Amino acid sequence: MFFLYKQEIFKLLKKKSLWFCLLFIILQNIGVAILGNAYPKYINVPELFKYDFASLSFTVLILIAASSTIISTEYEYNTIKNIVMQPYSRTMILISKWLTILTYAIGIYLLSILMSLMNKFIFFNNSFSLTDRLNGKENMIWQDWLIVNGANFITLWLILSIVFLLASVMKKGAVAVIVGVVGYFAMNIIGSMMFVLIERWEFLKWNPLNFLNYPGQLANVGILSELTHLSNTQLLIGNLSYIVLFMGVGLYFFSKKEI
Repeated sequence: MFFLYKQEIFKLLKKKSLWFCLLFIILQNIGVAILGNAYPKYINVPELFKYDFASLSFTVLILIAASSTIISTEYEYNTIKNIVMQPYSRTMILISKWLTILTYAIGIYLLSILMSLMNKFIFFNNSFSLTDRLNGKENMIWQDWLIVNGANFITLWLILSIVFLLASVMKKGAVAVIVGVVGYFAMNIIGSMMFVLIERWEFLKWNPLNFLNYPGQLANVGILSELTHLSNTQLLIGNLSYIVLFMGVGLYFFSKKEI
């Protein structure tokens, strides 16, 4: 199992796209920070900091692409046969790929966090303090920052579990990426209309799209909780449950997929 994981990490590190994406996150993070520093009257810098200067949104897209292709490209380039011929079950093969994306996700999140912290002290050292409280909130900025990052990481894996499921069914990497990215934007659009349906049909609050509101509800409990009809604890448990469900279904399809 550890050997499979090492193989996947080695293949990931050899991809030029990995280093391009990491460089992009660094430049994007700095660029947005510079923009916030140049137009402080129009940009809420503390709120921008809480979301890692917009890096969280780009991170989702990068990891959707990585998760879509880590499985499908094995079939596209016919390398899956070499992997399956090794003395490892398909379950172990897929889990090693999950762990590889988990490692990538942790790495890119830590990069975003470190860059945001660095930009805070370089560009906004005198603008706000990490111990400030915004709009009368109980939490300090640094607490909200870590909560937002943690919650986004959880909802990221709800999205990635769906992407892994799709990638386990499809054989074309490009198709899996397109479906994953388009699906991500579609979920955000549908999500804005979903609250009306939840208000009318209460049971719809348990649909997986509603659980993507977890980070937003933690940041704005009084507002979003009335729309999602769920508590923070329910949103957390629901996210974890759907992640296990979708990844389990993806594992089933991967084990039955023809080589």
